[in-house]
Amino acid sequence: MQSTISRVELMKRIFTWLLIPALILSSVFVHAASESIGNYTVYYQAVNSTFVTPEIAEQYGIVRSDRRAFLNISVIKNDGGGATSAVPASIRGGKRNLLGQTGNIEFREIREASAIYYIGEFDFSNAEMVRFSVDIQPERSGPFHEIRWESRMYNN
Repeated sequence: MQSTISRVELMKRIFTWLLIPALILSSVFVHAASESIGNYTVYYQAVNSTFVTPEIAEQYGIVRSDRRAFLNISVIKNDGGGATSAVPASIRGGKRNLLGQTGNIEFREIREASAIYYIGEFDFSNAEMVRFSVDIQPERSGPFHEIRWESRMYNN
């Protein structure tokens, strides 16, 4: 007995077959994480610049290149009772590779409605392990808090 699959079921299967590898690849090429600092949560990720469309890159002044990436950082205040809000921050930082080569990363603030985030661009070599060190001062007051992490960056 031969079973037939509806077009809808076939499309669901194809979508799943394409979606799962895409999610796996994006987890390899994009490092995303968060860290708590008192009543704040800092979200950060390193993203290859070719992952954004040319239109988005132009809108935010991001240079698209196989050897270019950016850090995307946002600071969210946990207001209590489950309420949260994006807050401005002072952010400074840099990167270092395994050869000890260092570079500062300049961040710029982007605001969209109630969202606030910071983008800092940098260059990298294919398969390079990049170590980031970023100092964050939520609401531009109080002490700076250091966040460190590393990501292996790949050309797209």
